[in-house]
Amino acid sequence: MGGLMKTDISFNFLGLLAAFVLAGAGLLLWPEARALLTFAFVLLGWIASVCLHEYAHAATAARFGDSTIIEKGYLTLDPVKYINSTGSLVLPVIALVFGGIALPGAAVMIRTDLIRKPWQQSLISLAGPATTFVLAVMAYLAAQGVGDEVLQDALMLLAFFELMAFVLNMLPIPGFDGFGAIEPFLPKTIQGLLSGKRLAVLNLILFALIFFLGYRIIMPIMALIISPFDIDLEPVWRGFDRFHFWK
Repeated sequence: MGGLMKTDISFNFLGLLAAFVLAGAGLLLWPEARALLTFAFVLLGWIASVCLHEYAHAATAARFGDSTIIEKGYLTLDPVKYINSTGSLVLPVIALVFGGIALPGAAVMIRTDLIRKPWQQSLISLAGPATTFVLAVMAYLAAQGVGDEVLQDALMLLAFFELMAFVLNMLPIPGFDGFGAIEPFLPKTIQGLLSGKRLAVLNLILFALIFFLGYRIIMPIMALIISPFDIDLEPVWRGFDRFHFWK
C-alpha cells in the first residue's frame, strides 16, 4: 500500500519532533546562540504539544462514534491538518510568540451529532487538557533531570506554558474545553445561544482581552497556583527572557 495511511503519524509531525530535539541539542552545543535556540526549542515543543492536545480530542471522538475524524486526517498528528481556521494553530502561536500567553486552540472539528452520550462529549473535551497537563508534568520532570542550566530553563518555560494552557483551557468559558465539558448538560436554549457565529464573535473578543490584558492577570494566577508546590520559578523567568530575545 503506497503513501501515508490516514492513521499513521505524518512525516510533518516527525520532522517537527526532530527539529525540537535538534534545537535542544543546540542549546547544549552552541551556548552563544542560546536565546534564539531557546525560542526555537520552546516554540517547536509548544506546536508539537498542541498537535498532541488536538489528537487526544480526535482519538477520543473517533472512539465514541465520530467516523469523520479519520477521513479528515486528524489522527495523523499532522500540524497541517490542524490549521483549518485562525483558532487552530495560528492564534496559539501568535499569542505565545508575541503575548507570552499559552492560549489553547480549537482545531479538531467534531461531529457532536454522532456522539450518543453527553458524558462522552464531556470526555472528548477533557481529553485535550488532560494531555496538556501530562505534557506539563513530563517537561517539568525532564527539566529536573538535565544538568545544563540553559536547557533546564527552556524545559521549565515549556512546562510553565503547558500548565498555563491547561489552566486556561479548563475555564468554563464558551470556546474553551472547560465549557465543552459541561455544555452537553446545559439546557438546549443556552447551547443554541452559544453556537455558530455568536460563539465565533465571543471567542474573538475573549482572545483580544486575553492577548492585550491577560498577561498581567494570568501571570499572578499562575504564580499563585504553583506556590503551594514550592517550585522555583526563577528558571522560568530566565527562559522567558531568552524566549523573547528581541525585546
